[in-house]
Amino acid sequence: MKKTSTKNSSRSLCMAMACKASWRSFYALLLPLLFLLLSQAAVTATGQQHHPFHRTTDPPQCGDRMYELTCDGDKATISIGSTHYLITQLSYKSGTIRLVDPKFESGSCGLPSQSLSPSDLSSSDFDHYPNGWWASFMSCRRRIEAQSLYQLVPCLSNKNNTFVYVVVADKGNSLSYLYPSCHFVSMIPAAEVRRH
Repeated sequence: MKKTSTKNSSRSLCMAMACKASWRSFYALLLPLLFLLLSQAAVTATGQQHHPFHRTTDPPQCGDRMYELTCDGDKATISIGSTHYLITQLSYKSGTIRLVDPKFESGSCGLPSQSLSPSDLSSSDFDHYPNGWWASFMSCRRRIEAQSLYQLVPCLSNKNNTFVYVVVADKGNSLSYLYPSCHFVSMIPAAEVRRH
């Protein structure tokens, strides 16, 4: 089977294809998982999917059901827990997949569909880069001043005198930076954010 890389192109995971047996197995059963908080492009429905991915319409011997894809119109999604995440980038070469929470796809404001901690991912079929970046959301009773790590989420703040912040940081899942007036709300793995 020819290995290809699909990156935000018109090639999709949803196109019908003939199942071909792979002469060797996909060496990494656990795909590193990167979440993007915002994405403008998605993998569309005009390309091919390869092992280990499986679609509900595929014969049982094609792909692995643990990596079952669903097509919603021209968008490919994969389920983790109770949420269908939009696939925005897939690289068979590096064994990585980038996903975006459906709540963030259109740029709308809200909390993630579900909280995913490192232990949630370690018990699933996906793996996040070790010591990777995390987006941790917290609600605070007081405004936090002069702290660049805490980013205010204006559309969720000032309701009942609460302020919602997100911290995107490497090893951000430790919550060692939690202020006394704040409590944890939700956490998701995130792509590294570079500030200019």
